[in-house]
Amino acid sequence: MQTKTIRVRKSTVFLLLIFIMGAIMVTSVVKSYTKYAEEQAQASAADTAADYSDMELIQLAPPPEGAESAVISTTAGDITLVLYPEEAPEAVRRFKSEAESGVYDGMKAGLYDLKSIFTLDSPSEEPYSPELSVNLWPFKGAVCMTEKGDIVFINTIELSEEEKEYLRSDESELKEVSRTFADIGGVPNYARVYAVFGQVIEGMDIVEKICASGDVVVNVESVSFS
Repeated sequence: MQTKTIRVRKSTVFLLLIFIMGAIMVTSVVKSYTKYAEEQAQASAADTAADYSDMELIQLAPPPEGAESAVISTTAGDITLVLYPEEAPEAVRRFKSEAESGVYDGMKAGLYDLKSIFTLDSPSEEPYSPELSVNLWPFKGAVCMTEKGDIVFINTIELSEEEKEYLRSDESELKEVSRTFADIGGVPNYARVYAVFGQVIEGMDIVEKICASGDVVVNVESVSFS
């Protein structure tokens, strides 16, 4: 039986590729927007239930004597953080348990938003219900835990002078929080979404170095507690 050769025009292939690439881009945008919307919905629900009348921004004060701390040794240098077990007991417990088991040793740091954060991914599949304290916020140097148990080290997003002035002009019950974001930086979008359980007190330059490195190749060598 004689077969026919089917010829496909180059223009048809080109249009098909454009269509596929467009579909991929649309899907990516939808996923990103969906994630952002979910985070904002979580933040809105948490804000509705929160009481800010007795809020105390404990990250801005020196750690009390005898406060629990951790030292994370990496190939880029050491990072020391104070822990807040009274504000986020489950996050601190989980971080300590995983660190002491050695799961972070040799782990490669990851980036989500270039220069704003870096992460250590939890190997556990156990979900975590964020402990959202009104006393702890994702200011620069904060250490957070996501709902998947991943650890997030906060550097800062870049704010324009207009954005800083807008934050400083806030007269709401969160004016102190807004002004702190303007003055020292952080990632406001993570507020009331991810639980803050620690704050970097030494080695912020190492956090900045890791966040600025692009393709992160920094490995965690060990984590110790005091």
